This record gives sequence, C-alpha cells and structure tokens, in this order.
Amino acid sequence: MTNRTFKTGESRDQASLLPARIEDYVGPDNPVRAIESFVRVLDLAKLGFRHADRKAEEVGQPPYDPADLLKLYLYGYINQIRSSRRLEREAGRNLELIWLLRNLKPGYRTIGNFRKENWAALKAANRSFVLLMRELGLVGGSVVAIDGSFFHGDASKASIFTRKRLADQIIKLDQEIEAYGKCLEDNDAAEAKKPGKDGPDGGGGGGGDIGAKIAALLAKRLRAQGDLARLEENGATQLSLTDPDARLLVKSGQGVAGYNVQTAVDDKHKLIVASEVVNDSSDVGRPATCDGHGGKRGSRGRGPAGAGR
Repeated sequence: MTNRTFKTGESRDQASLLPARIEDYVGPDNPVRAIESFVRVLDLAKLGFRHADRKAEEVGQPPYDPADLLKLYLYGYINQIRSSRRLEREAGRNLELIWLLRNLKPGYRTIGNFRKENWAALKAANRSFVLLMRELGLVGGSVVAIDGSFFHGDASKASIFTRKRLADQIIKLDQEIEAYGKCLEDNDAAEAKKPGKDGPDGGGGGGGDIGAKIAALLAKRLRAQGDLARLEENGATQLSLTDPDARLLVKSGQGVAGYNVQTAVDDKHKLIVASEVVNDSSDVGRPATCDGHGGKRGSRGRGPAGAGR
C-alpha cells in the first residue's frame, strides 16, 4: 500500500456519479415525496392558482405548471429557503429538487411572480393542508394555544417614523434653517463692509455653500411635512420608508422593525395550524387566527404554543 500525504477524492473523469434514473435520486421515505403526493391531490384551479385551468390547445409559449412551482415553494418553505434567487440555484443543483421538479429549472422572476400572483391561492393551499392533517388524526381540534412572535422586516428602526419623530424632525430642521439663515445675514453684512468686493469673485466663498445647504434642508423639511400630513390624513401612527407594512414594535423591553406573527398551535401534536401577520405590538385583543380550525382557544404565552414552534 502506497503512503499518501492526504485523503484523495474520486476522479472527476468517472463515467457516472449519480443513479441512472432521477427516480433513484431520493429514497422512499424522503419528505419530498410527501410534497409530491400532497400537491397531486389538490384542485389547483379551484384554489385559484393562475394557469391551473389552462387548456392544451391554447396558443403561445406554455407556462410552468403551477403544481411544479407550488412544489418548489413548499420545499423552500420547509427548508427555510425564502429567496427566489436561491430557489433558482437549488433547482439546478439540489438532487431533491431535481427529483421533485423533474429537472425543471424556473428562473427567479418566475418564482417571485408565482408567489406574488398566487398569494391568496397559497393561503388556501395551506388551509387544505390543515384539513388534511385533521383527516389523518394529527390535529385534535379541541384546544389551541395562540402566541405572538416578532420578526424583522425589510427595514431598519431609523427608516420608520412616528408622528412625534416627524414633528421633532421638523422642529430641528427649522432650527438648522434659521441658523444657516443667520449665517447668510452675517456674511452679507460682512461683505457690505468690504469696499470693492461687489463682483462675482468678491464674496467670502461660503455664501453659495450655505445657500445650497438651506435649499437641501428646506426640501427635507417639505418631505417630513408631507409624511406627517399623510399620517394624520390616514389616521396611522407610523410610516416606513423601505418596507411599507413594517412597524416599530416593542414588547418586554425589546424592539424590532418588523411584524408580529400570531401563531395558533394545536395541543395534540403541537402542530401549527394557523398564523396571521399583524403590525401591532400587543397580543391582547387579537382576533383568533384559527377560526377555520374549529378548536377552543387556550391561554396565550408559553406552554403548548412555545412547544410547537
């Protein structure tokens, strides 16, 4: 036996590195087979998926089957792959997805548009899954526990403005504008005392810069005033510049710029049966997110809900 410095891998020139059939890429107990079986029994047209009722005789480039895109969406949901670009990459290299999609490789725009155009249908499909769990006896349907969790949005705390913050910003801008205006007056008074300095090059060199800064401050004040007027007109309390639905949420001394996700967990197997995204910090007075579940609401806080997440 020849001594080797390091372990060596197999040759890249090997004729076959994968099974001859795509069917052999995943085992019989692989979870992707459950995704395949679940999607196959759904009536996608009834659920409202776009193109689900397309006929073969229709002209034009055929779209992707919504069933295949739904499988990809569910796989990404289960495996915490949220990005459309990441799902596009995984479809070309992940053996489970190659099996699930039969080697289809949809682009990230197609994946993103599918989620955007079929949001209501996706919620209906989730409801169908909960009903399937009830038929299989995995959901008790008697007691559920509901609790809220904070999730970060696509926004920073600095990009979200409250009425008070906007009002304080306007006051601060007024003070800065007044200070720059005083500087302009002082410059004008100083220039007036210098004889022979009336030409275009005779100034102190700072008036133009101060004037530009005042113009920028006035524009910023105008935007802040418009944002404040919009909040007052809509009766809203906060305005997010990057993620319109995100809010500053504070609970138990902790704050995030994002959302409060209300989750309902069944007590039998601690499975999540419903969820709702809100942008209010408080969990008190939230409507039941599990109306279709049919169970009795349990207490909020830790307990069954904490065990199910």
